[in-house]
Amino acid sequence: MKVITGKRGSGKTTCLLAYAARAVQKGRSVGGVATPAVFENGLRIGYDFIDLRQGTRQPLARIVDSPDETPTIGPYRFVEAAVIAGNRAIIAGVRGGLDIVTIDEVGPLEFRGGGWAPAFQVALAEMRQPKELVIVVRPALVAELSKLLNRTLKPPFELIEIPDADTSASALGSGVDS
Repeated sequence: MKVITGKRGSGKTTCLLAYAARAVQKGRSVGGVATPAVFENGLRIGYDFIDLRQGTRQPLARIVDSPDETPTIGPYRFVEAAVIAGNRAIIAGVRGGLDIVTIDEVGPLEFRGGGWAPAFQVALAEMRQPKELVIVVRPALVAELSKLLNRTLKPPFELIEIPDADTSASALGSGVDS
């Protein structure tokens, strides 16, 4: 299991996507989710969800436009259909025998039982070697993730820390075993 961590905007998702692309080039099967930020006029307006197995992309969360709308997390309202599709993509990867399954990201929402939490629980319960689980998490949540993994009796994980604004995706190196 690999855990990619870094501050907001440091390139965690970019690193994950580069790692997944290298894995596919080496003949490995990859699935799960990536959630790149969406920008408009240089400002982050939300996040999309990419199903890495299917190659599809759809809106996941957007900044709330109207004062009548209540954000789900911070300023963002999540698209329920995308959350459901993302959970399905992760579970399909786990149960479909893929070599690598990704979850971008495990954050406060997941630790409260929302977002990707249902699929994350399935991944922890059902992933077996040699399958690889790659999780993205912010630095402030690494300790909480570690406690959760210790409770589920998962082996230690490899922590990959992305330096600030490192979008070179070099943190994982070539890192994909054949």
